[in-house]
Amino acid sequence: MRATNVAMAVLVVLTVFAGYVQSEDLWNTKPYPVELQVGEIFHVCIPGLVQCPAREPRCDDIKVVIVVDTPDGLAFKGISPGTTLCSVESVNTLRRVFSVTVR
Repeated sequence: MRATNVAMAVLVVLTVFAGYVQSEDLWNTKPYPVELQVGEIFHVCIPGLVQCPAREPRCDDIKVVIVVDTPDGLAFKGISPGTTLCSVESVNTLRRVFSVTVR
């Protein structure tokens, strides 16, 4: 009887944990949407989306967005209209992906 109770408790814990692990917020599986005007800057550290200092920035299309270093840390700067993916690595080594649209 005791083994059955323990098995049920383990099953409940594993079910709850599986739901938590699949949470999009935990793993940031969807790119965070950012909209900019040409010349506008988005600071990745200020909104708290990335644990800073951020490092190893990457943007797929540098004709649309470039990475700039500011006194407030890394930022994305809109260069020309379009959409691209950019990402940065945080101090805890998790990479955060952004979908940046420049209008």
